Amino acid sequence: MRCSTPQDVQEWLDQLEVLRTQGRCEAPRFMKPFHLATLAHSLRAANPGQLQLPQKIAPYADTMQLWEALGIPSAFPEKSRSPAGRYHPIELLRDESTIETTAESLTKLFETVCPNARTNDAICTMLRELLGNCYAHSDVKDGMFGLICAQVWNGGRRAQIALSDSGIGIRTSLTQNSLLSAKLESVNSCEFATEYGVTSKPGKGHSGYGLAVARKLLEQNKGFLLVLSGDEAFSSQAGIAKRLKLKSGWRGTLLVIEWDLDAPMDIKAVYESFPLPEGMNEDDFNF
Repeated sequence: MRCSTPQDVQEWLDQLEVLRTQGRCEAPRFMKPFHLATLAHSLRAANPGQLQLPQKIAPYADTMQLWEALGIPSAFPEKSRSPAGRYHPIELLRDESTIETTAESLTKLFETVCPNARTNDAICTMLRELLGNCYAHSDVKDGMFGLICAQVWNGGRRAQIALSDSGIGIRTSLTQNSLLSAKLESVNSCEFATEYGVTSKPGKGHSGYGLAVARKLLEQNKGFLLVLSGDEAFSSQAGIAKRLKLKSGWRGTLLVIEWDLDAPMDIKAVYESFPLPEGMNEDDFNF
């Protein structure tokens, strides 16, 4: 199965801009979680009373609980098909206390097709970090911090997580840390945010770990990581890093994580590659 690319995401964001301005857009040929996560976020902002989708993608959107995420009646009162353990439907992120249960629920999905316990532990740890970031840094006012969904393709031996928020964005968030001001003038903020220790809120223990952990794990796996915020994006694909400037950006932050189910990930190796934060010792990272 073909891996997602930054161009795939950019083309879809272009269509979402058409949807915003014209009320309709072209559907993708093959939908993945990142399509649904961004569509749900865009439509929630428009507060639609109803939604009509092409027949070829509507059943998938129903399985991913798009209508429920929008708070409107589903076009499929009787579920037309079962997720059969291959999907994690769109989940709205409203309560920070659910970080652990959300991470564990997603990890159970991947455990059904990946028997490597070390890899699954790495995925669960990464999810805790990223969900924690969403609550800590999105700085929203309406109580809806973001949304997440995922899917596995057992036949293609790949999996994808899409995590989206409509907060203030990475660059604006990082400007809250005055120590980063000079650096931000010359860097891609999305790439900068994947470096160890870069955070808008220094002195918070594990701050600066989330995206750095994700990048290191996806580099191990030769998978795909896309960090997109405003008109900037950074991707790591098969170990190749790219900095991007976007035509149609995103009001907030979008993470797309896609990986090979048969390639291992080792969270211990990632943490051992980082310097110890002040006030911590090696016992804090026993596995």
